[in-house]
Amino acid sequence: MPSIKVAIASNSLGKSAAGHTLIRKFESAKSHGFDGVEVAIECLEAYASSFSQSTRASRLRAAAAHIGRKAQELSLVLISLNPFGAYDGLTDPLEIKARLEEAELWFDLCRLMKIPIFQITSCLYPIDPARITPDPTMIAANMKRLGLLAQRYHLQVAYEAPAWGTHLNTWQRIHEIIRLVDLPNVQHCLDTFHVSAKEAGDPFNATAPIRAGGLASLHHSLDEMKRTVMPNQIAYLQLSDATVADQSQACYPRRDLNQPPYMTQSRNCRIFPCEEHYGGVLPAIEVAQAVFDLGYTGWVSMEVFHTDMWNPRDS
Repeated sequence: MPSIKVAIASNSLGKSAAGHTLIRKFESAKSHGFDGVEVAIECLEAYASSFSQSTRASRLRAAAAHIGRKAQELSLVLISLNPFGAYDGLTDPLEIKARLEEAELWFDLCRLMKIPIFQITSCLYPIDPARITPDPTMIAANMKRLGLLAQRYHLQVAYEAPAWGTHLNTWQRIHEIIRLVDLPNVQHCLDTFHVSAKEAGDPFNATAPIRAGGLASLHHSLDEMKRTVMPNQIAYLQLSDATVADQSQACYPRRDLNQPPYMTQSRNCRIFPCEEHYGGVLPAIEVAQAVFDLGYTGWVSMEVFHTDMWNPRDS
């Protein structure tokens, strides 16, 4: 059996706003034994801001070419660019056109960084629900246009349902769209946080962080996954646990009391699996085991989003 390769998200190695640059993050990932890195667009945008080109697109391209070379020097694989969003449920033709143009810029950035996976989330807060449709046929039509465009760049499209997605917030809903799209390069991005939190979690409940009946719901979902999803329908697996979130967000760097509870937990409380010091509360390992039981042997990427990421870089 091929060995699993392990990556980490670039924004899980410290926030750029706190002085953690992409190059330093790559070096840290390599020194700690990771095989690859997911490149978060926020990290690339921050790195590109120091380049002198006259437009955003040209600065991003220059930065992407530079970090692509650096990753090669470190023998580090850049596995994905993420998270693209505010697209799948759009109904306005002009908005769809604008987002496809932005997607094509990202595809070119992937080419420059030799990245094989373009990741997209379903539409979510804070996009106005009036701008998007829940109609799976319309969503699939949008995703097919994106998938066909991605094929020109030889890219996989990893499609993810965040637990707080406006209309698509489960892997089952994403699977429905993938079947309708029917393109080999439009695949799942499965995330242990989103699956376990949505099915079983209670983000603000320190006393009972797993809802009554939550584990039974999760096991039913995972049994369904084993009957439904083929390993070649998974672009990659993201792995994290989480602690309970603070509903008041008193000490959180980005305080937003209007955001959905799962989003508060995701932004501030996601930790590595089995980090006993923090006390993870989600059955994330059960989700990972179910994915491996499918026969999946692709990339596994750590996505850790915690307030610790805002700690300033050591000089």
